[in-house]
Amino acid sequence: MTLNSRRLQVGMWNQFTEEDWGQLADKHISGMEICSLPSQDALREVSHFCRNHGVEMGVHAPVLGDAGFWLPQVNAPDPERFQLALGQVAEEVQLASLYGADYVLFHYPFYPVFQEPFMTYPRLPDSKHRYNYSQLSKDRFRDISQRLFEHLCELQLRYGQRIVLEHDFFGEYGDVLVDSFCAYPEIGFVLDTARLDITHRAFHGFDPYHFLDQIAPSVYLVHYSNVYYEEEKFTHHLPVLPEQDHDGRYGDASAYLRYLAAKNSRFHITFEHNASLVTREQLIQLYDRTVGMLE
Repeated sequence: MTLNSRRLQVGMWNQFTEEDWGQLADKHISGMEICSLPSQDALREVSHFCRNHGVEMGVHAPVLGDAGFWLPQVNAPDPERFQLALGQVAEEVQLASLYGADYVLFHYPFYPVFQEPFMTYPRLPDSKHRYNYSQLSKDRFRDISQRLFEHLCELQLRYGQRIVLEHDFFGEYGDVLVDSFCAYPEIGFVLDTARLDITHRAFHGFDPYHFLDQIAPSVYLVHYSNVYYEEEKFTHHLPVLPEQDHDGRYGDASAYLRYLAAKNSRFHITFEHNASLVTREQLIQLYDRTVGMLE
């Protein structure tokens, strides 16, 4: 894949308007990632816009936000909850395929799985929204992952719809995650630079570059944003600016992107950031700089 065919996307969460598109897009932007749209009519509208303007559309589940922001619990140890999650995934995949999405994205593992000790940032999932190792052993996680990936491959074939999975926190089960993508290359991996950095800061011994070495061939998409740390909390979804590169209060998003680009020339990028935090000029400079890192 050449640089010209590598897609840079903006995020359109909760609502799409042509005015927003005009404020966020430039010559480098050829796609958007949508999430939690208010209605199927809104989904139809954005799909129509993308077809008419030659813009690729990706979907971050949930496609519609009428039930709030939720994600299917794709590695639930409870069999009934796991089957419910598979049904929810199928509904999302069918809807995405109906409106011409390039991909539909889910989190995996979800719920995330980890246990103490870790840096207890307030924004990390609490005990009610994560699994510890006694609730979900590594062997059980491996078995569930195999069943999940087999199901996803079947759905891809049935609906002709690409499915990708974005990593959530996986504790000491990273080898199972990597093995799953290696065994099922049909399923694309989504790297989140902010979550990768939070994992590095929160979980002792996690080496983000070793993880990138392992997962690089599977990466289809990068969610690109940065993190700001202060005392025992962090702020994420920040635009990645040059002045952050050598400031220890920020994450290493640009370094991760450069490292990955040297190992994989095919992935696309979604700017998963709060663009209102920068000026239009800074935003265009961010796009230009990102393109330069991919050459």
